[in-house]
Amino acid sequence: MLDRSLLRIQDLRNHRAIFISDIHGEKDLLEVLLEKVHYIPGQDTLFLLGDLIEKGSASLETLRWVMTLARNERVIVLKGNNDEAEQLLEDKIPLPMKLGYLRTRRSLISEMACEQGMTIDEKTDFKALRRRLTEAYAEEFVFLRDLPLIAAGPGYAAVHSSLQDAQDLTNNDPCLILKDNDFLLKSSVKFPYPVIVGHMPTVALSDRQGNCGVHFLKDRNILAIDGGCGMHAHGQLNALIVQDGNFRQFQTASADRLPRCRVLADQAATPEDQQVFVRYFESEIEVVEENNEFLRVRHKATQRLLEIPRSALRMIEGKPHCFNSTSCWLALRQGEEVAVIQTYADRSFCKMNGQLGWVGNAVLETK
Repeated sequence: MLDRSLLRIQDLRNHRAIFISDIHGEKDLLEVLLEKVHYIPGQDTLFLLGDLIEKGSASLETLRWVMTLARNERVIVLKGNNDEAEQLLEDKIPLPMKLGYLRTRRSLISEMACEQGMTIDEKTDFKALRRRLTEAYAEEFVFLRDLPLIAAGPGYAAVHSSLQDAQDLTNNDPCLILKDNDFLLKSSVKFPYPVIVGHMPTVALSDRQGNCGVHFLKDRNILAIDGGCGMHAHGQLNALIVQDGNFRQFQTASADRLPRCRVLADQAATPEDQQVFVRYFESEIEVVEENNEFLRVRHKATQRLLEIPRSALRMIEGKPHCFNSTSCWLALRQGEEVAVIQTYADRSFCKMNGQLGWVGNAVLETK
């Protein structure tokens, strides 16, 4: 059962609400996005649905700014699984696991240690580190510990990862609210009102066309909004915007750091029956043909064919894999603009309105 103190009730009627999730320490993108949607403090209601920190470039700075924002009663901040970073200081986590995490990912803990002039390696006394950081950053840790898990009101609910019972919100598992990797992909739970979630990057929701934008799972009444910010080169920070609690006419916006390029000529899209997007949990492939910079491969999970850059090939336990690769060429019109993720000899991996795909370099403006 969920303690009622972990619920935040907020009526959305008669004003605008902005939902953002999974900032992952990218404070500058949050600033850009709030400016883009013309956020008005004290007038709009701002929801931040967890995973404020970890993996991105500035977790400590992001956390401090969120704490400042949260002084406004119309800012509702929920907890995500990554917001429990303080657990990295606990004795129950083996030292090799701690070091492996802190060496391969940007973390709130490593940023705090750096600010205190402390290094983290095999010789680190984690008991002394814990004492130093919990004393120096008591306010930050208390803020993260005390974050609620569910925001709700007439006609909606919002959580970081998943909701099981929409009728009695206290009848939900706190652990699954924070982290439920199966909720969007395998669960069939349907809701009587819109439920807004983050946690799972929306690009993983289709094995046909990768799209980082907000997804409305209409049959289940779920709005998934995690754009993969701080996680992938193609990631973005999404905003879901609702006026007067009317989720039938929501708007979206996004922010990323990718350079833009103008399209000089029309380009046709890949037919749906030839589309494949290789998701991270279905990444095994079979190499069919090698052709200089690109490989022709068969995706094991779907048996569909696609070309991937040779540089995208990964060998895992002796088997070939690739991640977030696609067969799709984007449908484009002259004069449109795309975000360029990676450029190769004859094509570029791009994004258009959240949708991932290829663009021939011949139709892109050179700078």
